[in-house]
Amino acid sequence: MREQGSEKIYQIFLIISVSIVALISLYPITYVLSLSLTGEEEWLMKNGFVLWPSKPTFLAYTLVIRGTSVFLNSMIVSVVRTVLGTTTSLVFTIITGYVLSKKDLPGRRIFLFLVLFTILFRGGLIPTFIVVKQTGLLNSIWALIIPELIGGWYVLVFKQFFEALPKELEESAHIDGAGEITLMMKIILPMSKPVIAAIGLFIAIFHWNSWFDALVYIRDTDLMPIQLLLRNMFANTNMGFDMNVNRVGDASLRVSTLSLRMAVTVIGTLPILCIYPFLQKHFVKGVYMGAVKG
Repeated sequence: MREQGSEKIYQIFLIISVSIVALISLYPITYVLSLSLTGEEEWLMKNGFVLWPSKPTFLAYTLVIRGTSVFLNSMIVSVVRTVLGTTTSLVFTIITGYVLSKKDLPGRRIFLFLVLFTILFRGGLIPTFIVVKQTGLLNSIWALIIPELIGGWYVLVFKQFFEALPKELEESAHIDGAGEITLMMKIILPMSKPVIAAIGLFIAIFHWNSWFDALVYIRDTDLMPIQLLLRNMFANTNMGFDMNVNRVGDASLRVSTLSLRMAVTVIGTLPILCIYPFLQKHFVKGVYMGAVKG
């Protein structure tokens, strides 16, 4: 009886704790969304603190989408970077993890040591910038993709997953005359969907949210991703945005500069939020299988 009572107390405490954390996490999301839907008149009346506007308006979104080509270019660059970066990174990471999962690979320990070394130590910003410049990647979309093409931790996760697969599958495939490419494409990859979805989501989020590498490597504003545009906006640099496009007319038909920034924030966050529900069923399973098995 005491154990059951302790279990109920623990569950109640857990529910309350999770609820508090959820409310704390929900507040900034609600605040950003509310400001993006708030007109300038209401924003001034409430001194900039609006949890939900009494008269929501989509004027900020209209101004952001129609008011400049910089925003559309940045969205296209971010989409291209995310899709291209995630695809190429998954291809090379899966191949590397699969090769390292072969225990009869010559020099396997040396390669594993090199992978672990890259996890613990990095070359630093200046050496990386020199390499990017000398290889001709500077001011190109590839400068945002190739330096982060293979992640050591992701390689180890795939390696652990491949090592945990039944060896009988590989032996049967070889007996039936299947080569390594056929084995990988028709047997290994279909069984690896959960871990691929999990790692792919991590990589996609990284590419979508990154802005510092673009700040360092990109000079052309047409190659500026959406997150760098957001950073520049919050740093009070114009970067092609006409922040005063709505300054003429009745205050009830205008939005504040902060509302414009919040609208860009919401639009820049929506794509990655829309992708997550489709991968959620694979996400937890993939992380568990890749990190625990073996």
